[in-house]
Amino acid sequence: MTLVLAGNVAGIAFASGLNLYLTVAALGILSRLEVLTGLPPGLQGLQGSLVIGSALALFLVETVIDRTRHADSLWDLLHTFIRPPAAALLAVAVLWGATPSTMALGAALAFAVALAAHGTKAGLRMTLNATMRTRWQPWISTAEDALAVTLAVSALLFPLPALAAAGVGVLVSLAFGPWLWGAFRLANRCIAAWIRALVTRSDWRALEELPGDVRDLLGETPTGMAPPRGTRAALQGLDGRAVRNGWLVTTPDGPAFVHRTLLGIRRIDLPEAREITTTAGTWTDILRIQADDAEYTLFMLKDGPDMDRTTRTLTYTSP
Repeated sequence: MTLVLAGNVAGIAFASGLNLYLTVAALGILSRLEVLTGLPPGLQGLQGSLVIGSALALFLVETVIDRTRHADSLWDLLHTFIRPPAAALLAVAVLWGATPSTMALGAALAFAVALAAHGTKAGLRMTLNATMRTRWQPWISTAEDALAVTLAVSALLFPLPALAAAGVGVLVSLAFGPWLWGAFRLANRCIAAWIRALVTRSDWRALEELPGDVRDLLGETPTGMAPPRGTRAALQGLDGRAVRNGWLVTTPDGPAFVHRTLLGIRRIDLPEAREITTTAGTWTDILRIQADDAEYTLFMLKDGPDMDRTTRTLTYTSP
């Protein structure tokens, strides 16, 4: 695959990860108006009235949802299964007629680039929702739309600069990835927990209900002590700004947070809370904890215990 084709693929993929429907509509309209000429044969179907009309209608829906708190996170969750695969299909269309290996490589590149853009966007929105900084959402949405159109058009008119821009975008996504992607995963877990809470009892999970690697890390319970319990949660603070998704568990030594990393399962013993500020949210309850020499935040999912019981657990003093 040449650099020109890589620029075509990467630029359209990053734009699709930000706003798929606007990208499709912009390419179709500008090609139909002959602002864009020489559209790859596989993309010429975007000029159709039905395609343009459908893309514009969905873009208008997305414009409203993107500016609505919490609805945007639901929309992003759904589009985790739409934007990256659609970007891969657009890449195959761009490379139509090339060798199968080239089309497969282009589809994989497009999927990865779109996923990076989508995950960063969704994580940023979740972070804004959690911190109540929603006044920034309309401006951020507008900037995302402008960037998507610019990249999509540049991918065909100026493929090499578009490749460089998409590369910078992916690097920015990787730089902020641990922070924003953790928030994006938290959004997905929160929505799943909210659905579970509709059909099951919201409470601590018994030891046997915890994942196997979490049980293995906790080890044997000393004789005469209550077995550990756990609930899905996320932690921010203590040794980094990134949101870590895992389990808040009770242990004989006090509360701990268990989460998975690339190097395996990890346990963080939580310092005894001196002051706890609670906020009841739509998707997650937020506990901001002040300890003797540390501050951290716990995001409690809705299929777990209520905030009062969680607060009592966090103020437990080990023997």
